[in-house]
Amino acid sequence: MSGLVLTIRIVLVRVAFAFSRRLRLRRRVVLATAHSPRLAGNLAAIADDLAARHPEIPVVTIAHRPVSGARGRVVAAWQAVVAAYHLATARVFIVDDYFFPIYVVRPRPGTTIIQTWHACGAFKKVGYSVLDKSFGVDEALASRVRIHSNYDVCLVASQSAAPHYAEAFRQPLERFVSRLGIPRTDVFFGEERLARTREAVRDKYGLTDGRRVILYAPTFRGDSVTDAHATDDLDLGLLAETLRADHVLLVRLHPFVRSRTAIGPELERFAIDVSDHPDINELMLVSDVLVTDYSSAIYEFALLGRPMAFFAPDYEAYEAERGFYFDYRTGVPGPIFETSQALAAYLRAGDFDIGRVDRFRAASFDVADGRSSARVTDELIVPSLGRAGGRA
Repeated sequence: MSGLVLTIRIVLVRVAFAFSRRLRLRRRVVLATAHSPRLAGNLAAIADDLAARHPEIPVVTIAHRPVSGARGRVVAAWQAVVAAYHLATARVFIVDDYFFPIYVVRPRPGTTIIQTWHACGAFKKVGYSVLDKSFGVDEALASRVRIHSNYDVCLVASQSAAPHYAEAFRQPLERFVSRLGIPRTDVFFGEERLARTREAVRDKYGLTDGRRVILYAPTFRGDSVTDAHATDDLDLGLLAETLRADHVLLVRLHPFVRSRTAIGPELERFAIDVSDHPDINELMLVSDVLVTDYSSAIYEFALLGRPMAFFAPDYEAYEAERGFYFDYRTGVPGPIFETSQALAAYLRAGDFDIGRVDRFRAASFDVADGRSSARVTDELIVPSLGRAGGRA
């Protein structure tokens, strides 16, 4: 982001916020994301809980994704103004990722800002932890904007991960809370809901013939959200030759990636592009194995107690670009492969180490019981809506 563009965005947010703060605070919840055109994950789970148990609470949704070029800058400027208005007038403002307007104003007393984050564990480095990497925020932005500031509460899956997030956000450790759990994990609990979701996903993609389902969910590559692209290192044709008889592959690209995997006729009845499915957690429910590279989806999948395999031929390059909070080679809950042949052979053999997954799950979650959304609503949102004033 150029210095002039950054200055314009800062000024727009601050002017809109200054005018809007003259209005009274409203008993309203704002759910905001700047990385998706619709709510997903934690924000969607909280929205569903509010709608089901507190329909009387007004909820406003702000959802858009970055677009490159001049049009993208205009859209981003307008969205920043809209967000500044709601940030100045709502009692509760909840985000799931980096959200620029929060960091360039001084929030009003009586407003609670909650960071839910979109990933359960501290896996890939983010925020201030990547200032020395090619990915993420640059020094010019960090020198002018206190990124990840002004949060009152940050949800984390475990207190063991809290120090990493405290480093990434440069926020006090006491603001990171694990006792409430992570709302997006609620989808993995409740037998009636699980059965209903599994049936709907299986019917949608024709997963009714008893074949083993592999979910292939690689993360994106690139230095920023707007230049995110997919990896094509995995040879899907080779996997099809080895596994087609009794396996099916669901291909789920990262939401930041705009392109789609080319699935030609040679992959028919083996590979299905499910990248447009709104919730990856629903896809996990019908999947027997997860294949990924560096995706934080490994945390949610661990809750299912099912095997994972890691395809990471570009590990060294990714480490240099992004980096991890733990040793990737020893910390991930499954074997790592660098060739498609080796991965295919492993999946064909089906000799999986579930104990490794169980240990990873136990270390990664302090609370996961299907009631996280309700706790966030009851212990954070509802009390904040009735609060007379004063920020944490």
